[in-house]
Amino acid sequence: MSASLSIPPRLAPVLDDLTPAQRAAALALGRVLVLAGAGTGKTKTLTAGVAARIELYGMEPSRILCVTFTNKAAREMRERITRACGEGMAPSWLGTFHALCARQLRAEPDIAHLRPGFDIRDADDTLA
Repeated sequence: MSASLSIPPRLAPVLDDLTPAQRAAALALGRVLVLAGAGTGKTKTLTAGVAARIELYGMEPSRILCVTFTNKAAREMRERITRACGEGMAPSWLGTFHALCARQLRAEPDIAHLRPGFDIRDADDTLA
């Protein structure tokens, strides 16, 4: 990544915590594929990338989609982005695949031939 980038003070600690490969991925403006095992810093890298896009490149948080598999990862991403960028700067479209799909289906139920106000049931709602 270019040495000419002026890193905002709030963003510096987020980037300083990354390996060189993670930092390069976080600062890349193009598409980036992050393939790594559990506990290797994928969420940290992706979160740093979102923070860089907001703080360094001036992207609007409302134009960023952050999707993850677990509520824990989504919560961590929101907290880290808020720490790096400030309150209210986390993308509004940040959550799990399930939560974001449910949100979209509730906004436009007709696209999936659903009735407005439909229910989503999970294993806790079933009878044994």
